[in-house]
Amino acid sequence: MSALRFTEGYIKPKEMRQLSGNARKRESIRALGSITCLQRYYASGGVICEGMPDDYLSKISFVDLLSPRSGLMPPTTEQLLRYCHEDIQSVLEVWGIISYPSPFIHAANGQVQTPDSPLSFDENDESRQLGHGKDGSYVSLNTQQQHHYDNITIDMLTLLESSTKVISSIRTYSIHARNITPEALTIHRQAALGLVEMLSVLEQRSRIHDNEGDSTSHPEDYCYERLSYGDLEAERAEMKDYLAIAQQELLKPQAQKIETPLEQLLTADTTSGNAGVKKLPRWIRDEEWTAAEGGPSSLDRCHAFLSFFGPENRCPLPLPSSDKDGFLDALSDGYVMCMVFNAFIRLTNMPFGLVDKINEDTTRTWRAADNWRFLIQACKFRLEFKVSEDLFKPIDIVKRTALGRGQLETWVRLIVQRGIQEAQETLENKEPVTPILAPSAFPNF
Repeated sequence: MSALRFTEGYIKPKEMRQLSGNARKRESIRALGSITCLQRYYASGGVICEGMPDDYLSKISFVDLLSPRSGLMPPTTEQLLRYCHEDIQSVLEVWGIISYPSPFIHAANGQVQTPDSPLSFDENDESRQLGHGKDGSYVSLNTQQQHHYDNITIDMLTLLESSTKVISSIRTYSIHARNITPEALTIHRQAALGLVEMLSVLEQRSRIHDNEGDSTSHPEDYCYERLSYGDLEAERAEMKDYLAIAQQELLKPQAQKIETPLEQLLTADTTSGNAGVKKLPRWIRDEEWTAAEGGPSSLDRCHAFLSFFGPENRCPLPLPSSDKDGFLDALSDGYVMCMVFNAFIRLTNMPFGLVDKINEDTTRTWRAADNWRFLIQACKFRLEFKVSEDLFKPIDIVKRTALGRGQLETWVRLIVQRGIQEAQETLENKEPVTPILAPSAFPNF
């Protein structure tokens, strides 16, 4: 029977059907509707209905529309907060905020220049291939790789949908969360208004009208062109600023009250048969580290922290007290540090800001340098590091120069110290620590 179908002219499709143009136009209209709805909501100060008291209007959302007969239970505040974390991580990946470099390269005279074309430099220039500029200054990627990153295109529908989704999730959480101050809501509203306005302008700028008919007769029929990361540098910075405000004003104060997997892991007793005894790991207890062992910020303590969260596909790290050079060499490619960072952050009360691109094969210098570059971007976003790019030389860390080894040791201490502080705050419910400032962290650089 199947052979007869082929003889009658049946043609088997060679590949899967793509999303039709009309479907994409419907999706684009839906994305525009989400942006318009958010604009009206925040422009009205959170009022979405008329004829009701202001106090009720500020607390209404789709959760209140769930009736007992629907069979759906309204989500708890913890569930709404978890949705915010998932949507924030999705936005970070879609926008490439952490794991994609800036499309600009700074020349020696401080002028910003666009990346060179792959045809505009000498391919035999070893310094370029290793990640250095012609003047010996640091450039995170060689020119071919930088050019490749700048031309990676983004699906505009995915970008708009993920952006409006995270704003809606944070809005829903802010409506139902307890003890959020009016000042925090005002700051978030102003940031959300600016971000939604940016998305509206970006949506209009990226429209592609139907060329087959008269675009003026059906102005609603459109989809979007594909832009590159290099075209969205200002928009990416604005999205990053909004997420930082939402994290600081809304998410962090509430997340400290939730029991986390990190707390369960730290308080689990794995050495004693008595379930009532809780034995914390040695690296989290300050009193366990005496001055003879290097104090609370010793490399041996860093070794204990990294071994606790480290990947299983790498050899055990050498003990710094017996082999300091071997310990630093094992961390110089940035792979172990990125894996430890992700493993730790996933267990905390704010499991977002992960390094979503980690180069395991670090035989090329630029791959290892990218690991460190992405890790520091994640630390700046999630751990609130205040670091100047002039004080960060990942190429020296990878090549294990004298300056690089000093910076490697400093960065390992800083990252582990902040991780230990956050673990201690999780157990003791302390106030958040102040951001780390680069001048105090690097006094001699």
